[in-house]
Amino acid sequence: MGRRVPERRRFSRHTCSLPVELRPAGQPHPTSAETTDMSLCGCYVKLLFPLPIGTVVDIRIGIEGGGVEAKGIVRTADPSLGNGIEFTEVAPPCRLQLEDYLEALSQEDSSPNKIIRLTQ
Repeated sequence: MGRRVPERRRFSRHTCSLPVELRPAGQPHPTSAETTDMSLCGCYVKLLFPLPIGTVVDIRIGIEGGGVEAKGIVRTADPSLGNGIEFTEVAPPCRLQLEDYLEALSQEDSSPNKIIRLTQ
């Protein structure tokens, strides 16, 4: 039998497909992408050209009811797949909005996620 790797995540992940804008520190324009999963402490973002590990980013996630803004750092980079991003700073109102969204996801196991467009 294979050896089981212990779970290191503090919060459970939820599968969701949401629009996201990533802006690496020092870059004037964001990159548009989409999440594949999310938790209270981070998300995975699909990107054809992933950012390098350690890149600091401003992130905006479009969820029902508005957008969640956070600061984060790239923790994983998978070539041609995407990045795992840890949230390093989330303002309390955005954190509450994210908590509410994730709670609703956990209650709607079989319902499709609602996607909204980000506004400028």
